[in-house]
Amino acid sequence: MVTIKDIAKRANVSISTTSRALNNNPRISQETRERIQQIAGEMGYQPNYTAQNLTRGEANMVGLIFPVTEDTAPANPFHIDLMRGIGAELQMLSYEMVVAIASSQKKLLEEVKSMVAQSKIHNFLIFYVSDKDPVTEYLRDNQLNFVVIGHPVEGSSDRFVDNDNIAAGKGATTALLNNHRVKNPVFIENLNPWRYEIERSKGYHEGMIAKGKNSRIWKVIPGESSLSDLLQQAPEVDGLIFSDDLLFVQFSAELRDKKLPIACFNNSRLMGMLTKSDEKVDLQPRKLGKHAVDLLFAPDQHHQYVEFEIK
Repeated sequence: MVTIKDIAKRANVSISTTSRALNNNPRISQETRERIQQIAGEMGYQPNYTAQNLTRGEANMVGLIFPVTEDTAPANPFHIDLMRGIGAELQMLSYEMVVAIASSQKKLLEEVKSMVAQSKIHNFLIFYVSDKDPVTEYLRDNQLNFVVIGHPVEGSSDRFVDNDNIAAGKGATTALLNNHRVKNPVFIENLNPWRYEIERSKGYHEGMIAKGKNSRIWKVIPGESSLSDLLQQAPEVDGLIFSDDLLFVQFSAELRDKKLPIACFNNSRLMGMLTKSDEKVDLQPRKLGKHAVDLLFAPDQHHQYVEFEIK
């Protein structure tokens, strides 16, 4: 294994100068930094991120903060693919993932505070956007490094990674209308929708207006609402657009015998098993995860958008 001592010997400089150059210390000239870094690359040097982080008093771990979730709630397939992208990128940086997930906002905040105080975790990725969120406020107040996956609330300067959810909503609607001869698709969202659901419903509305059609949005509660009853009351509805993968999964059994074209917002293996021939907007969650990690360690950048694909 190549060490800093080996690089210093080849560069004919001191070990301290080599260490500072590899860490981009401004006390070392740009020319010297570039020369030493080039030598390190040629020799195949791999920095010890764990040791560097311990020196700075922080762990080589990134906290993944999930939205408040009931203990019995199923896993969101979008989050699973997101974590795969994050994990692959963190592995290349010698970082690990630690998950914060709880059944109440109070417990979630306690978990995050413990991660900071006990585990010395100073870098976070937040899997949701919520107005007046105490967890996000805590990270801001303590000047911790974090990136939000999703578009921040109005007036916020939080750094973020996201898709263009309005365009995605419009694209899903247009594809359903054009490819399946659908005339009256309905947009289905949670009773208290997340911001991305609101943006996708706006795109749906724009897509319907562009085709000279009236939009219709159904707000539902999994486990309480019945799509069968709603469809009986509105027999003209001939297509469904679900605002969220998990929402569709929770109603999929009820829709199994109904031959209605369906549009969803992911292209995971699970969604492929549940929807055989309908429109899927691939939000590329693994790329979102990768770009979230890239942005987390690039403090001079504010946000990145990831393109979606309609399958």
